[in-house]
Amino acid sequence: MAELILFVLSYLFITFFISMNTAEESIYASLFYGLAGYRVRNSLTSFTLSDSYFSECCMRCLQYQNCYSVNIRGDDRFCEINTLGPSGYGDLVDANGTWTLFIRTYVPHNELMFRATPGVGLSVKDSWLGNIIPPTAQDTCISMKNTSCSTHYRNPRVDIWESLSISQVTLELYQHGSKVAFIAFDGKDSTIENWFNSYRILNSSWSNVTPSTIYNYFSIKGHYECSRSFFVNTHYHNCSVDTGYMVVVDPPTACCPWENVPNKPQFFYSAADGTVTYQSGSTDLGTAEVMAVFVNIS
Repeated sequence: MAELILFVLSYLFITFFISMNTAEESIYASLFYGLAGYRVRNSLTSFTLSDSYFSECCMRCLQYQNCYSVNIRGDDRFCEINTLGPSGYGDLVDANGTWTLFIRTYVPHNELMFRATPGVGLSVKDSWLGNIIPPTAQDTCISMKNTSCSTHYRNPRVDIWESLSISQVTLELYQHGSKVAFIAFDGKDSTIENWFNSYRILNSSWSNVTPSTIYNYFSIKGHYECSRSFFVNTHYHNCSVDTGYMVVVDPPTACCPWENVPNKPQFFYSAADGTVTYQSGSTDLGTAEVMAVFVNIS
């Protein structure tokens, strides 16, 4: 009889323990959503965990005010804590099949989705759209300064764009580490191509870049035959008076003398609150050192 009572008590304890673990896992599952095959590079800290590695890793994340996600490698119960950087952009994201990235729900954050580098010989448009795969980005490729980054950084989460809760997309241009121009777009129900459209404009550093302004080009693909992408343009007549707000001069084609620049791609923009003529020598023609795309995920 004593053995039977002990068996029953042991069974009840194990059942209770399992149900407690299941309940705990359910709680944390409601606070995080998983993306298999992704890992945020350069985590704040890491741990080797017990058998309940999912809930323990999530619990560790919640202990940090600025933790927005964790990386978990299930085969050896390894947990990495990811915190938002000083600018709120997080770190580089890699596609890595041995990891699962768990992101906190209901924690709005900005994320760097793309960082284009001038002079690297790779099309910005084709890199963004996934037509070519840039080499693995260095850690310096999340800086908005002109660094030793030698390629374009494309966040692999661009490939699951439509499954992300994107509320806003912002394209930004930087010179000497300072933001010199931007356009913010409504990102709701967007795709990796149609977010860059005049009807989605929310705000801009150029006061006349609005949904009601008339453009002859406003798209990522831009003027394809001339390799002009991320093109916001207002006027064509001849090469000497091509006028607009910004353009990425991609390799290889050039239709006008102002595009015959070495070390493509290059990022031209209006340094005035208005349009600029791209012809060389124009007083208000700026050349950016970095072009970046950020999203707000809610």
